[in-house]
Amino acid sequence: MTADSLGTEQLSIPAALRHSARRGGSLTVLDRAMRPTRLTLTELDDMSTGVAARLHHAGVRPGEHVCVLAPTSVGLLLNLFGLWRLGAVPVVLPHERPDDAASTGGLLAHRIVTSGAHLLLTDRAPELSTRVPSGCRVLGFESTLSGPQAPEPAVPDGSALGLLQFTSGTTGSSKAVPVRQGQLVGNVSACMASLGMRPGHTYVSWLPFYHDMGIVSVVGLLVQGVHTVVMPTENFLSRPSSWLETVTAHRAEITAAPNSAYRLAVRAQQLRPAALDLSRLRVAINGAEPVTADTVEETVRVLGKSGMPAEALCPTYGMAETTLVVTAASATTPVHVLDPDRAPRQSGDHELPARPLVSCGSPLPGTGVTVHGPGGEPLPDGQIGEVRVTGPGVTDGYWTGPDAPLDGMGRLTGAHMDTGDLGFLHEGQLYICGRSKDLIIVGGRNLYPEDYEIVAEAVPGVRGGNVIAFSLPDQERMVVVAEGTGGAASQDRLAHDLFERLRRAAQHAPAEVVLVRPTTLPKTSSGKKRRGTCRDRYLAGELDVVATAR
Repeated sequence: MTADSLGTEQLSIPAALRHSARRGGSLTVLDRAMRPTRLTLTELDDMSTGVAARLHHAGVRPGEHVCVLAPTSVGLLLNLFGLWRLGAVPVVLPHERPDDAASTGGLLAHRIVTSGAHLLLTDRAPELSTRVPSGCRVLGFESTLSGPQAPEPAVPDGSALGLLQFTSGTTGSSKAVPVRQGQLVGNVSACMASLGMRPGHTYVSWLPFYHDMGIVSVVGLLVQGVHTVVMPTENFLSRPSSWLETVTAHRAEITAAPNSAYRLAVRAQQLRPAALDLSRLRVAINGAEPVTADTVEETVRVLGKSGMPAEALCPTYGMAETTLVVTAASATTPVHVLDPDRAPRQSGDHELPARPLVSCGSPLPGTGVTVHGPGGEPLPDGQIGEVRVTGPGVTDGYWTGPDAPLDGMGRLTGAHMDTGDLGFLHEGQLYICGRSKDLIIVGGRNLYPEDYEIVAEAVPGVRGGNVIAFSLPDQERMVVVAEGTGGAASQDRLAHDLFERLRRAAQHAPAEVVLVRPTTLPKTSSGKKRRGTCRDRYLAGELDVVATAR
């Protein structure tokens, strides 16, 4: 189904759901024991309309922001669709980690205040009722999933606000992005058209609903007639092999995950090969974090043995501020990987990274991508600069509170989004080099943190996906912080081995290599690296260090 088949990108979520329900489609929710509950789209429409009526009876009004906190479940999905049916605005919150709860106010209270919500919907109301800020009430799912369901509220249109989505916060504090219902439907519709996804296909997701890739992909595909199977995020985290086993069991054509998840799933398949059948898989989206050439190569090689076509792996580029997807690689050709010696020569302010770069594909229909220099001037193809995005997915700005809801980003500055990412266009495809805030230049040479991180992760004993490199303030040097495996006795040797490997392989030797205890590197709620936070903790002496080398 394309954007045209639904009529317009401004169609609301409930309207798109009712349109597709006439043709089929279904939602299957797996519980922690992987037992399924299946709803047709007609059943989902009817049940979410009942939830909407009960929410209205409880005092929720169209346009009101409502925080939602619960693991993946039928109750969570029904409440989300009930909020959209009413025209209210869900704000899906992540579960707190220990360091979040210990911080001032905690993540829960901070996001409730930031969102401007006065209601928290949850499956554990008694536990959370004493932890919400003053002026916020807590309502349990038991109040919304049963009881009177009249009168039926009016169906909102696509211009209604559909989501307040928090950014990952990789380069600073997390911000809230308001996304309209029509943008949620339209962005995924354009992605379907670009990648050849169709109603009747099956999509499997373990992604958390507090992350844009999780909630937008599930809702957008579901309301356009794709059979959608969601499994608990915790099941994937505790047993990564469960993801592709579910793809096999449901004969799915579509799935999606970040680069680190493919790495974990491939490693699990190598260690304990499962009887996977991925021959029906047609679109395996890799997005939400930088896509690395080594993960692409390993995924294609290992999962190809289970029948996954090489062309099914589709790197993408996007962010919360653009609803979700900006560019997507083709689902009909293998992934393009550009080696530095074959890339366009650079004559501008930046040079290419030392690592191979993976193509993020071409812009979605209706979306524009350009690259600009430091003065805002457009750069020709092949030149590295800041990536700028235009199109219907670009959101209105950042929510900063009920008195000043937008701060001048996005459409308010000319309908474009300056992403802060450095990249270039080559033969119609986008290549991302890194974040402009993370780049430092030494003697005219670019130092990208990713160049150091990829080299470090290849060293035996370093935990894959658990390396953070950052520059020191006012110094042209990098520090590399990594989590190691093995006992304490081996950590000193690993630190020195890692330093020597980086000294030989990187353009400039790091100032220091620091090994920390496993699971202590700072990351966002969606698992992305927080380089700025790591640098702050390094400078403050707050890292849980087990060995160093310099």
